[in-house]
Amino acid sequence: MASSVTARSSSGLTPHLIATVAFICLGSLQFGYHMAELNSPELIISCRRSVPGGIPFKQSWFGQHGFVKCIPLAPEQVGLVTSIFSIGGLIGSLYIGAVADSIGRKKASLLHCVFFFFGSTINGLSNDYFALLFGRFVCGLGAGAAIVITSLLINEISPANSKGLLGSMNQFSINIGILFTQLLSLKWSTDNSWRLLLFMGSIISVVNFLFVILYVEESPVWLLHNGHSTKAFTVLHRLRGGSYSDSTNEVNSWKHDATDGSDGLLNESVSEDGESSSNGGTPKSRAVTLREYLTSSEYNNSKIVATGILIFQQFDGINSIIFYGVSVLISIFPNHAIAINCLISVVNVVVTFVSATIVDKLGRKPLLLISVSFLGVSSTLMGIGITYSNSLISIIGTFTYITFFAVGLGPIPFLIVGEVTQAKAKGSAQSWGTTMNWLATFIVGFAFPILKNSWIGGGVYFIFTFMCFLSYLFVKYYIPETKGLHSYEEVWSTENTDN
Repeated sequence: MASSVTARSSSGLTPHLIATVAFICLGSLQFGYHMAELNSPELIISCRRSVPGGIPFKQSWFGQHGFVKCIPLAPEQVGLVTSIFSIGGLIGSLYIGAVADSIGRKKASLLHCVFFFFGSTINGLSNDYFALLFGRFVCGLGAGAAIVITSLLINEISPANSKGLLGSMNQFSINIGILFTQLLSLKWSTDNSWRLLLFMGSIISVVNFLFVILYVEESPVWLLHNGHSTKAFTVLHRLRGGSYSDSTNEVNSWKHDATDGSDGLLNESVSEDGESSSNGGTPKSRAVTLREYLTSSEYNNSKIVATGILIFQQFDGINSIIFYGVSVLISIFPNHAIAINCLISVVNVVVTFVSATIVDKLGRKPLLLISVSFLGVSSTLMGIGITYSNSLISIIGTFTYITFFAVGLGPIPFLIVGEVTQAKAKGSAQSWGTTMNWLATFIVGFAFPILKNSWIGGGVYFIFTFMCFLSYLFVKYYIPETKGLHSYEEVWSTENTDN
């Protein structure tokens, strides 16, 4: 069995591996940037608030070149412009798994950069509601692809004893993107400059594209499954360093994982000098399609975890803060809402990084349970604070929420999907889980401003409290611990799932 293979992780955190993960995570940074780009300037863009720049708008560059100062938007239109990003993400997540299996992880990463570039450019040039809507949708296509590819590629190149740390860099990078947006908003949330926030996404996408082209190598797992055993070994050793025998054993163990219980056997092995030898098998291992993943009972364990944890991540309410934090806070802190939102992003980044350093020590499941427990308490405090306009309770609830989201429910869900899934189905599992996440994001993004502005008001956070309670039960009874485990069989062993 695959679990008996020794030396599954060759070496550790080399500078080359760390740099590769950093460049891969630029896709997640863009994801976070576009999630939050409308947060601070939302009231200005929609003509509900005016913040003059240093000169009258008509004298500014945009004013002199035919651009409107703002785009009148009703609350429902604001909700759709914000949440259609999630619809694009949903579609992007659905298609990118198959694309990445077909053309490779690296080329799929270049594709999401193209979507980000065109979507950002359309947004920056928008003069009406429909152009803004379309640009946000295109950015969503890129974001859906980026979050799947980033999680998948990091999972495939990380040593087993560092998967938690490196996998958490996905969420850390999302938070860096959110923080970057908030920092720029301190200067650019004005009538004259809000378009610069949107155009900045185009610049980031070009930088991301160049780094992927120049520095990121193809996933060694994908190379192996597509008949390039020698190159898979070479890339893995270049990323990880260490002994040749460790890299050899790990590449051969991937072959074993991919063919366990499958019809097509990959009998090509790699020797310690990196040469491949064949004993008659087909040189390619077919990846599981999304349709096969969804219809076969073989993947039920993975489907339950991927669907549940990634839906609950959103239904617990994080994007009520990421999408609408400023509009929520401005009624309580009219003069400091943007600065407080920026501080929230700083806390999110710092705590996510700290959490990344302990996830391989404390385990995934304990951190998830701690996280959702405190999220429930925090949501209750936010509901009370907003309902009764109590600034102290509101701010305590908000910062506690962000802190404990970053501890567990933020970084772990995308990480754990790959860890509970068979090697041959990881691409489809990431696509499916991320699609469910986007669907939940759309529901929250569209419904929150409508509920918040209705008779429910701040009571909408009590709905999130109930969702946190359901999340706790789901994690406790359906999520296995994956810390330090190497194979699907180990993760789903009776001893592990009973704990």
